[in-house]
Amino acid sequence: MTTPDRVSVARHEASDQEDIFRFYAETFGQDLTEGSRRRWQWQYAENPEREREGPAIWVAREGEHVLGQYASMPVRLWWGGSEVRSSWGMDVFLRPEARGKGVGARLFTAWSDHVEVALGLGLTPSSYGLFKKLRYHDVGPVPFFQKLMDARAVATRRLGEPLGTLAGPLLALGWSALHRERARRSAVTVEPIDSFGPEFDALWETARTSYTMCVRRDAAYLTWKYLRCPHRRYTLQAARREGRLAGFAVSREEDYRGLRLGWIVDLFADAADHCAKDALLGAVLGGFREAGVARAQAFALNRPLRDDLRRRGFREARSPMQFCVRTRVSEAPLGDRGRWHVVFGDSDMDR
Repeated sequence: MTTPDRVSVARHEASDQEDIFRFYAETFGQDLTEGSRRRWQWQYAENPEREREGPAIWVAREGEHVLGQYASMPVRLWWGGSEVRSSWGMDVFLRPEARGKGVGARLFTAWSDHVEVALGLGLTPSSYGLFKKLRYHDVGPVPFFQKLMDARAVATRRLGEPLGTLAGPLLALGWSALHRERARRSAVTVEPIDSFGPEFDALWETARTSYTMCVRRDAAYLTWKYLRCPHRRYTLQAARREGRLAGFAVSREEDYRGLRLGWIVDLFADAADHCAKDALLGAVLGGFREAGVARAQAFALNRPLRDDLRRRGFREARSPMQFCVRTRVSEAPLGDRGRWHVVFGDSDMDR
């Protein structure tokens, strides 16, 4: 039986790693543990914001016995006009005997006390409850958007044959009437890219001021997040106006329960540059059509980006992505959440 006053919480050290992976194996099974090793190396050891002390992971022990861990993803965060030390909270788990004894709260506190702004995204019901108990600010669910691309495929998935074939045209007609796609005309051009160079640093410096909250999206972060990710392959596109970088989009497709889905993982430009964002959305949707995507999906907290998605025929659906924040610096950005930029590519949502 776990005795709370004998539990210690300390920063992860290199010597802890095999103990942690044994803990993974006991919790999730050997196959999942082996598959997670490469992701762990990328997510924690190769992060460009990795601290000198090592991965930002906290471990709870009773003697030599590992009871749980809380792992986080350090980032630089644009927060109300300046960049602050921040991190996304991830990978929290406890042994059954440690639950309900305050161990989870101690792990959460050790993490959040280490940064100026602590970010919790895509929370499980138990984590969400603990965040609220610890008086984190409840931002609410990040809005979720969907766009019908292939009505017949969606109808068939829901109704089967032959009803799906019959219902598809009616579904397409109703969707287009309610969620008409209205492309903007502009001089912005979009092209595929395979790297992030210095111009992305310059874009970040100029576009960040249009947000009150956004993770630093410079070349180092984007290269790590979207090019070196070991478990995903992304399509990258850049928008330019008269040859100058105006924004970028990150997307991918997947088969899910018999349906081809297209994910807009990230889309970034100056918040007021609707033409650049619309051109990027048009290019992404064009790629989805070529890939046979039945439904396009995106998360977007930023109000102008939500407007851009609606203009392109997306509708808002129920969101499963809960979001909580704790700040040890200014609370002013909390009152301007419509100017926050949070998408599917943030934290480790797209694992």
